Amino acid sequence: MTQTIPRRDRRGFTLIEVLVAVVILGTIGVGLAGSLVTGAQAARSSGAIAYRTAALNTEVSRVTALPAGAIADGTTTRTVAAQPFPYQVAITAATTGTLQSVTITVTPTGPRALAAVSRTIDRTTGASSGPNPFNP
Repeated sequence: MTQTIPRRDRRGFTLIEVLVAVVILGTIGVGLAGSLVTGAQAARSSGAIAYRTAALNTEVSRVTALPAGAIADGTTTRTVAAQPFPYQVAITAATTGTLQSVTITVTPTGPRALAAVSRTIDRTTGASSGPNPFNP
């Protein structure tokens, strides 16, 4: 008399199959996490660049609203501590004849500060300058 061992139905996954699936999913997860960190850093950096550009444009607008020659020659520096973008602005003016050259430099301060950015404006001083403070 031979005794037969009942066969089990092979439903479900074996332990090896589950472990292989976990390793594959873990590898994909680590790659995605790295991509998310890189994307977040890029977003933070582009936001800081946008703030820096806006600060420079604000200072340029402030300076160009003044009449030509109203800024004394030399360098003036002030600090803007307003959050979320604290910065230091330096305005340097030099006059040669009727031409005044004004350089505006915005230097971000605080943690993870970006490089400074500047813009130079050449303006004609005197009565012949007309309503437009910029050189033609």
